[in-house]
Amino acid sequence: MTRINLLVARVLLLGFCILCIFSGSVWAEETKISVTAYTLKECYHNKGKTASGELVKTGMVAVSRDLERKGFKLGTKIKISDMGIFTVKDRTSRKNRGNIDIYMASYNKALRFGRQKYVLVEKQNEINVLNGKQKYVCILD
Repeated sequence: MTRINLLVARVLLLGFCILCIFSGSVWAEETKISVTAYTLKECYHNKGKTASGELVKTGMVAVSRDLERKGFKLGTKIKISDMGIFTVKDRTSRKNRGNIDIYMASYNKALRFGRQKYVLVEKQNEINVLNGKQKYVCILD
C-alpha cells in the first residue's frame, strides 16, 4: 500500500470508530440505575457519619461517584418516583457504579427493599414521557 492509501484507511477507520461511539450514545433511550437500601449496620466503620459530616437519618441517600459527576452532588434534593424526596448526604463505596443507596432505619425493611432498577431522568419535563410506567429518579431544581 502506498502512503496515501494507508492514510485514507486510517482516516476511514477513525471516522468509523467515532461514528460507532457517538451513535451509540444518541440511540441510548434511557439510563438504568440501581437503587438499594442501607442501615446503620452497613456503616459501622464510620459510626453512622456521612460524607457530609452528618449522622445518617431517614430521608438521606448515598450516591455512587459516577452519579455524583452527573449532578448528584452532596446536598442535592432528588425524587425517587415511588419513594419520595431525599437529600444526597453520602457516597457509596468506590466500587459501586450507577447506584443510589437509601438510608432505612429498619434492617428488615432494607432487606425486603433489595435492589431495584430505576430510570435516571435528566430533566423533570422528561417524566411525562414515562407515563407513570417506569420507576424513575430525577434531580429536583
